[in-house]
Order: sequence, then C-alpha cells, then structure tokens
Amino acid sequence: MKFFDKEFFLIQGSSFNSSSKDSPYDRLSIESKNLVRKELWDLSKNSAGISIKFNTNSSSITVKWLLLNDFTMQHMPNSGIKGVDLYYKSSKKWQYVGTGIPEGKSNQKTIIKNLSEKKREFQLYLPLYDGVKKIEIGIQNHSFIEKPPKPSKKPIVFYGTSITQGGCASRPGLAHTNIIARKTDIECINFGFSGNGRMEKTIASILAEIDALFYVIDCLANMTKSQIKKNALPLVKIIRKKNPIAPIVFIENIIFESAYFDKKIKKDLEEKNIELKTQFDKMVNENINNVYYISQNGAIGKDHEGTVDGVHFNDLGFMRYSDYLIANFKKMKIL
Repeated sequence: MKFFDKEFFLIQGSSFNSSSKDSPYDRLSIESKNLVRKELWDLSKNSAGISIKFNTNSSSITVKWLLLNDFTMQHMPNSGIKGVDLYYKSSKKWQYVGTGIPEGKSNQKTIIKNLSEKKREFQLYLPLYDGVKKIEIGIQNHSFIEKPPKPSKKPIVFYGTSITQGGCASRPGLAHTNIIARKTDIECINFGFSGNGRMEKTIASILAEIDALFYVIDCLANMTKSQIKKNALPLVKIIRKKNPIAPIVFIENIIFESAYFDKKIKKDLEEKNIELKTQFDKMVNENINNVYYISQNGAIGKDHEGTVDGVHFNDLGFMRYSDYLIANFKKMKIL
C-alpha cells in the first residue's frame, strides 16, 4: 500500500488557498486570526464542510488522519465529531461508501476493499467538530490517484451556528451543507461557528470577498433580538459593497421543541423571528436588491422528531432541512 497527501487531492469547501492557512483543512486564513474573536478563530480550525476529492482505480481505500484535538461531546457521536465519511460518484450521483470511525488523535482505517479496479471519483468529508492536522489516502501499490478538475460553478456560502457547523449529525456527510452540495453538485462553504454565529462585521467582510452564487445567513439561534436589530442590515451592506448582485438569503430560527411548552422560550424565539423580518423589510425598503427570506415553518418536519436534544438536528432533521432549503432556493429561482 502507498499513501498520498494533499498534493493529490482537490480540497472543497474552503474559500482560501491552502498556502494562506495554518492547515489546508482550516476554514479561515492566517490573516483572519487578528480580525476575528478567539472563539471564532478556534472554531475555524474545525474542518466542518471541508472535503477532499480524488480519482483512483484502487481496489481498496484506506485513510490516515491526525486530529487536532480529539474532541468529544455528550450529544453527538464521535463519527460525526471527528470521523471521516467516504462517498463515490455513481451515474452522476454521490453514493455513500463508509465511515472512518476514530479511536484517538491518530487514526488509520480501511473504509472499503475488494473493489473492481476501475477509475472512480471519491469524496471524503472531514470532521465537523474537530480539526485535521494531516490526512493521507492509501491505495494499492499498482494503482493510481489523481486530482479531479476544479468545478467552474460558484459556491453557495453558509454562515450560521452549531447547526450549520453540523451539530449533531452522526457522520460528516449528513450535515445539511454537505447534503445540499451533493444534491445540487455545487460546492458549499461552511462558516458555521458553534455558539458564535452573530452576523458580525468581521465575518461579513470575509464573506464579501467570496465570489458566491448566493449567501445563506442562518444565525438567529446565537443572537438576541437587539443583536439582530444591530447587525443584520450592516452585514448586508458590507457584502453588497463587494458583491452587489449575489442573492442573500435570511433564515428564521426554528422553533425549539421546548418552546412548545415553555412560554418564555417561545416568546423569545418569536420575537427574534419578528425582528429579523423587520430588518429584512428595511432592506427591501432601502432598495437593497436580491435579498430573500425563508420561514422556519415545517423546516425539519412537523412530527417533532428532527432533533437530538430539542435544538440540534439529528440525521432525519438534516435530511429534511436540506430538502426544505433546496425547495425554497428553487422557488426563489436562485438555484
């Protein structure tokens, strides 16, 4: 078996060149470190939404990956936090192959073997809630590996909270940004920052530098009503200075399960959604073009089974959410 590193991969889900980052699998550039809060910088080291693509004719695929932290959480499995997820392209659609489940900081897993030796395109999704210091793909000695061409389509850029980051998918491929990327064949860039998605000017400036197909702003779960009032309009204006055309989509906060019982939580969520709609209407009244608004109603179904803890999505919730967003994007005619 022989192993290959980043020179043989197409890295997807990042808006920065590898040379501008501490690790090729980080989400922000080194330059951003002095611009953003420490919490944001630390979370940007998580490889949420980052994947690698490669072509090979190997009869087996082995992955070596070295984690940054070996992080754990009570309500999310290790396979989602710090595992790797392999897919391959079958008849122009992506099909799940298998998951590398971690056992520590340093891991090596053979994800599939006994394949027929023909050229296939693979995509490996990286950990959602941990960072990757190094990753290598192992193939048979007589096989080849090559980097696929870079896609010509502009990416969809998501900015949000722990849910956008992928909490709490059972494996990386089931975060909704990754599902949407597979279903639309459009690269998605994930700026989900757990507990820290607040429509901040520093992140708005980073978003504005990306030549996006469109932007999706899904931050309300981490914001207060006053923060929404203060930050929503400036965020749009910062993006519009650099990117006057790309659509900007705002999404309401889903109604957490406790809000169906706790009147205080329900009132807070409803007030935040009302404030977002108020700020959205101001944008429209100020003739800011190509801004869109998505209601939370029915976003993850109506049977109350789409979360692990009443807030963070399970796999069912993420599948429903991705379908819900794609349907809305198509209805808006931006996809």
